[in-house]
Amino acid sequence: MSQESVETVRGVRIPLEIREARRHRTLDEWIVVRFPELARLLGAAWARLPRHSRLRRAILVRRFRQAYAAANRRDFDFLVTGLDPGIELHPIAMVPDVDAIFHGHDGYRQIWRQVLESFEDLRLDPMELLDLGNRVLVTVELSGHGAGSGVSISQRVFHLFTLGRGLVVRQDDFQDHAEAIEAIGLPG
Repeated sequence: MSQESVETVRGVRIPLEIREARRHRTLDEWIVVRFPELARLLGAAWARLPRHSRLRRAILVRRFRQAYAAANRRDFDFLVTGLDPGIELHPIAMVPDVDAIFHGHDGYRQIWRQVLESFEDLRLDPMELLDLGNRVLVTVELSGHGAGSGVSISQRVFHLFTLGRGLVVRQDDFQDHAEAIEAIGLPG
């Protein structure tokens, strides 16, 4: 994405380095799973920080790194602490017969079950965040193997998260960068 495009939407681009995945929860992750209301309160607090705040950026990076690490270790109890109970998920069509929109924590878990039936070793590595205030576009390197065929997959996907009070209220997934850019209001 060009620097001009980023400035047009007044987003903050945050490149990420790929890190080795943690196999276990950190202490703060254990606390948040045990006291999910605390996650909601903390999320609401950081969401009020100005978009260009260093503290906001640090918290945003940490939260998204933790979320993707939780997805990679299949820790859905932690993962849903960052999701609004009424989340709406619009996934890409990676799995046959998955054209639906999924709602709520149960819907989020359902789509993951379906994806993992097809790609049991699926891995998501965030490469870049674009903080747009109440929305965050994450560029993700997706890799894995087909569960039945063993065929290797490796592709870049784009997750557009809409935030409300610091929690994800909507997730739109895209395979095409131009579609993701158009969804955030920029010309393709």
